[in-house]
Amino acid sequence: MKKIIFYSALALLAVACHKEPSPQDSDNEYLVYTSPSKDITFASYKTFDLADSLLIIGQTDKPVYSQSDNALALIQQVRVNMEKLGYIYTPSDPDADLGIQMTYIIKTERYVQYYNDPYWWLDYPGYWPSGYWGNWTGFYYPYPVSYTYTTNALLIDMVDLTGDEKEGTPLEVVWTSYIGGPAGYSVQYDVNRMKASIDQAFVQSPYLSRNAK
Repeated sequence: MKKIIFYSALALLAVACHKEPSPQDSDNEYLVYTSPSKDITFASYKTFDLADSLLIIGQTDKPVYSQSDNALALIQQVRVNMEKLGYIYTPSDPDADLGIQMTYIIKTERYVQYYNDPYWWLDYPGYWPSGYWGNWTGFYYPYPVSYTYTTNALLIDMVDLTGDEKEGTPLEVVWTSYIGGPAGYSVQYDVNRMKASIDQAFVQSPYLSRNAK
């Protein structure tokens, strides 16, 4: 298990510059949004690593890094989808090409703004640090964004680990997924919906396949 050094970092949903519809308009199903960075050829990547815990924000005053059965089920669902696309899972490998971290958010909020504006979880103590992946100092999203979330959400950030690891060099987020909507009648119900939504996130991102042309 990698040693985690906690710093504040930025996570967000990138969806061009359009305000997203409220999940309340979609029959209580989760909305699934995905966005790649520009000019990225995903077939050039081969291996990936997954953070071994799910970061939970908003449930308590402090963030929780969970390895519960439900958390691991969501992490496993991402792994299965990545392997189906031809990527090789290399846990705790410092030479992995891609790093994936997942964050579960419990709160009802809506924002429409650009990536360099503050988000409510930006300064939340213990948000995913760039230092988790090595000697990096931050993230950068090379596009303006707007997003909406309500009640609960799952963020999946895929970062490029192939660049030169230098002090002051940020990690580039090459793909991000936002899954959000109203909470269901039970935790297990929401976990099952999120697992199905994770599958949908990869289905609607065919460019992630290592066989994509």
